[in-house]
Amino acid sequence: MMRAALACLMLSACATTAPLSPPERLAGCWINREIEATSMRWLPDAQRPGVLNGTRNNFARIGQGRTARYTLEPSEQGWSLCELDASGAASRCWIVAQGEGGVLEGGRAFIDRHGDRLRISVIGDGQAQTIFAGRRDGCD
Repeated sequence: MMRAALACLMLSACATTAPLSPPERLAGCWINREIEATSMRWLPDAQRPGVLNGTRNNFARIGQGRTARYTLEPSEQGWSLCELDASGAASRCWIVAQGEGGVLEGGRAFIDRHGDRLRISVIGDGQAQTIFAGRRDGCD
């Protein structure tokens, strides 16, 4: 009996679920209701299969809010997270870190999702910058 219990324990320790891909981690709507409310929506691009479009809205208490747009798309290195300028062109891109080591040359994006919490940060030239941190929200 003890051997059977030990065998089950060892087998369950080996059975792991595959980590979520970057699109699975991001897809949907997120919100941070702290000092300055911020929402982030990641929805599929209707024109390009496999690509997600992201929009971050900061709702300022005084004055106008700020909007930033992003894409997440497959690249030769795995996945790329890009910030878009006003014309829709990529102004800055980072390779999404997926558990690999190595240098940060060119920058890396970290997409951490734990349950209903999401944090997106980038590091490269200079200090790490958090693009978004918040909780799952419903898409309207």
